Amino acid sequence: MLTALDVGIGVLVLISAILATARGLTREVLSLATWAGSAAFAIYMWQFQPEIARGFIAEQMIADIATVVVSFIVALIVLHLITMRIADLVVDSKIGPLDRTLGFVFGVLRGLLIAVVIVIFGTWLLGATGPGGDSRLPTWARDSRSLPMLNNLGDQLIALLPEDLERQVTDILQRGDAGDEALPPEDGTDGPEDDSPLPPATTNT
Repeated sequence: MLTALDVGIGVLVLISAILATARGLTREVLSLATWAGSAAFAIYMWQFQPEIARGFIAEQMIADIATVVVSFIVALIVLHLITMRIADLVVDSKIGPLDRTLGFVFGVLRGLLIAVVIVIFGTWLLGATGPGGDSRLPTWARDSRSLPMLNNLGDQLIALLPEDLERQVTDILQRGDAGDEALPPEDGTDGPEDDSPLPPATTNT
């Protein structure tokens, strides 16, 4: 018997497939590339060009947030205009029907991926088992026919992630503080001052 989780997963996959079919594979892939490219550009500006906003905003945290937000929005608009033009050319061409068919396949896979991610985080938040070994999941989730398959896919997805992913993310975030290093000394003060007394002057007799 199907449970609420099975029905919800089915509706999610169906909606994703319908939307992807209407938009086509090219538009869907380019849309993902647009968001990924915008995020990459925002991270680049934050990592390597933070002084642009810091020159106008005194508070460093606010300046960095402004750098990320503005860079992301600008890149998103520019890339969206470019990718939408390319997608329109493909959809209106002779391969348009094939593009929509492949879009349906893409939509199904995307819906399954979203469902797997939801199950991973849901299981992590609720806990697979309680102190006595009993499942903490609701009955409609525990008795779901799709849950074992989604758990299996989730385990395979987690196995593909790098083992040191947390350390890599931490390193990236710490690089954003590189601008906090001490500024070089001003001209004329390149080295530490010598406070030792001068030797007494000698006179010729």
